[in-house]
Amino acid sequence: MDKVLLTAFLTALAGFITAALSIVKLVNEKESKTTDYRQSWTESARESLAELIGALNSFASSTNQSASSGRQFLKLMKGAPPEDDHAKGIRQEAIELNKKLLHESVATQKDDLKKIYHAYAKVRLHFKSDDLSFSRIEQKFDYCMGKVEEMRAAKKGGKRLKIKEQIHSATGEMSTYARQILKAEWETVKVGEPAYKQTKRFSIWACIVMLFILFTIGIHAAIEYKGRSSSSAGLIISNEQPKGRAG
Repeated sequence: MDKVLLTAFLTALAGFITAALSIVKLVNEKESKTTDYRQSWTESARESLAELIGALNSFASSTNQSASSGRQFLKLMKGAPPEDDHAKGIRQEAIELNKKLLHESVATQKDDLKKIYHAYAKVRLHFKSDDLSFSRIEQKFDYCMGKVEEMRAAKKGGKRLKIKEQIHSATGEMSTYARQILKAEWETVKVGEPAYKQTKRFSIWACIVMLFILFTIGIHAAIEYKGRSSSSAGLIISNEQPKGRAG
């Protein structure tokens, strides 16, 4: 192979390798930033979902307590006061206790309701408007809030407890959905972005092609060198034969 042509080819090959490495480096840097963003998103989504689920469970408990204390308080207030002084004292203590529990549960309920809507707003901001993975959580949220209204209207304690368990069961399903979402996101982080995977495949194939080209050049150079060596040896032998005859 001509030395000038070989030099030009190797120079072009070196330029191609440099350009390919620059592209790979650029894509890898972008993928690294995207991965960091996804990890931050995962952590933020996990915290927001945990806050929402915890607030819903707490709200169900405080609503049940509020309804129970309120009905007990009204029952005591509507009942006829006993004639016995001791019984009056017990009744008054029961009224004060239920009144205190009612105020505490109502305050807790208001605080939990604020936390619920705040956490729900944070969760919504983590997803696109047409994200199907969030729609299941949204449906369970609406279901839980509807059950809370049923609990407030329920007159029997047994029914309220049953509704409370239904809410806890729904939040358990929300936890399952949340784990699935976070796991899928983590798998994406672990495997890499599509652009990164394409660049990785391109890099592997580019390396294979370049190694093949270099190997081909090496084989060609070796064959050419061997041919030249054989020609030189034949020329030397042909030059030595007349001398032998002359002797």
